[in-house]
Amino acid sequence: MPANESEVLVGRRYLERGFLDAAMRLFVRNAEIVLPADWTRLADRLLERNRVPDVVRVCELGDVPLPRERMLSNGDACLKRKDVDGAIRLYELAGADRDRWTRLVDVLTALPDRERLAVEVADRHLAADTGAAEPSASRQIKAVH
Repeated sequence: MPANESEVLVGRRYLERGFLDAAMRLFVRNAEIVLPADWTRLADRLLERNRVPDVVRVCELGDVPLPRERMLSNGDACLKRKDVDGAIRLYELAGADRDRWTRLVDVLTALPDRERLAVEVADRHLAADTGAAEPSASRQIKAVH
């Protein structure tokens, strides 16, 4: 089915009125003629509603960058509320810096039942930057005869 400029126009109106699913459906159907600015506006509105998977999909379809700074800011807000799962999801997608991951581990270590997650996050995002090689990787083991 060929792209339809009228559907894109209607999709923009839906977006203005906050009907994000209708706008997304029309934009996806006519992706080849939707402007990058339209995709970006849709991604911003979806992020306002914390619809992160849809934001990622829209940015991929529209070939526009993820709203990284807003995602990091939303991740910071999640962390402030102690919503560590939400913070992790946003930080991983947006490529958070070491300071953010350190703050997240600090919050996790204040929650005793999140020990395993704290270790996993530290291993994935903090331990790799320390430059310490694993002892087993640098040591040669000789067979004994």
